[in-house]
Amino acid sequence: MIRIMIIEDQSLVRDALVALLSLQPAIEVIGYAASGQEGVELVRNLKPDVVLLDIQMPRGDGIWATREIRRACPDIRCLLLTTFAKDEYLRQGLAAGASGYVLKDTPTDEVVRAIEAALEGKMWITPSMQARLSELFQQDALTERERKVLQLAQNGATNRQIAAALFLAEGSVKNLWTEIFSKLSAKNRVEAIAIAREKGII
Repeated sequence: MIRIMIIEDQSLVRDALVALLSLQPAIEVIGYAASGQEGVELVRNLKPDVVLLDIQMPRGDGIWATREIRRACPDIRCLLLTTFAKDEYLRQGLAAGASGYVLKDTPTDEVVRAIEAALEGKMWITPSMQARLSELFQQDALTERERKVLQLAQNGATNRQIAAALFLAEGSVKNLWTEIFSKLSAKNRVEAIAIAREKGII
């Protein structure tokens, strides 16, 4: 049996999850909580195998709770459950140690697959957001210096001014632009700045 705990502040959603998952022969729902803080304390006491957490909750959101659970109990897997298909939530959730990102309109059988994957140490992302992962990893691949180049450029700095600000040779700045264009799939600096703004990099 896979021992599950649910942390969800909306009672209707929480009750529906408990009812649906309790029908699964390989799953046992051993507890639930209505806030991040309450959930973290309950997880420490009950030691479930997998925790399903809403992201937006009172007294500690799901990302905070995931980080706390993973810090206190590294063997417990966390799946973020949300109505929001937001890149920033996905990025923050994975950084906090979540094993998956599940939208609330996901069919029950897929939620079960996400739970099973988490238990096996695998990542499960809602299919509609899987394509975003490669782009997010690409953004994360930008170095701090490359981000700084973009920030200075968006304020109108020339390559020479960027070089002076970063204590680099102008040729080094041109090399950084080459890396930035490759990572953002941009043709020129104007397009790179636009993409970086759109994706929240700068």
